[in-house]
Amino acid sequence: MGLLEGKKAVVLGASSGIGWRIAERFAEEGADLIVAARREDRLEKLVEQTGGLAIRCDVSDDNQVRALADAALERWGGIDIAVNSAGLNGPGYIRDLEPEYLQQIASVLFFGFYYFMRHMGNAMAETGGGSLINVTSATAIMVPEGNAAYSGCKAGINFVTKMAAAEYGADQVRVNAMAPSFVPTAMNAFGGMTPSDETHVTYDEELPIVKGFLDETPLARIITVDECADVAVFLGSDLSSSITGHLIPVDGGNNLRRLPSWGPPRRRKEPSAPSGTD
Repeated sequence: MGLLEGKKAVVLGASSGIGWRIAERFAEEGADLIVAARREDRLEKLVEQTGGLAIRCDVSDDNQVRALADAALERWGGIDIAVNSAGLNGPGYIRDLEPEYLQQIASVLFFGFYYFMRHMGNAMAETGGGSLINVTSATAIMVPEGNAAYSGCKAGINFVTKMAAAEYGADQVRVNAMAPSFVPTAMNAFGGMTPSDETHVTYDEELPIVKGFLDETPLARIITVDECADVAVFLGSDLSSSITGHLIPVDGGNNLRRLPSWGPPRRRKEPSAPSGTD
């Protein structure tokens, strides 16, 4: 009998990477699934493997997230587990962030997580409780350079996760976040990395980003999508029935050291000469 036998689970952001692997692991552990993402066509293969239902959902659209929760309630009468693994890359220094770009990132990584917590949390509160899991980032625990939009939004959601846990606790809704370090997936594949399937990437350990994380991670290895999915299984299962309001780094201890630098050097400006005299 699986750890999630009979549980009803919604996984958003399931079209690739960590979300895809979480959905696979949930199915392996006996959960009934609804998988959702903007790219609905990519969900068909996942549904063939895992069963369940595929629904198109853009997390940045409050109405679509509400409809996703309503569809789960109509199908099952309740939701036991809801995972938000929706994401997009958003590098950039603060000095370079244009409003349109920042709004695009925030619509998914900040407001979208609010919408998800609200609608899934409300649905769970009405039907006896459940486990709500946000996938955030270790870059929102430490202080990266050149990642202000992405990490800033994730850091905000790390804090709001704790607020949601406090607000929904009386309704037996647990709210936690898991914060992976660098995990090779198709979404964040750099030059020299080759996606081998929807969840895994092959890479050369001599790549600067890989070497940087190996050097700055106490366990001295790169975190995998499988390890992220195992943490999600734990948080969704009754094994974690007393755990709420926590941010769990999935990073091999990287947060004990520092984020490596792997991108181009930060642009520096020469200080301007003082003008005028006293």
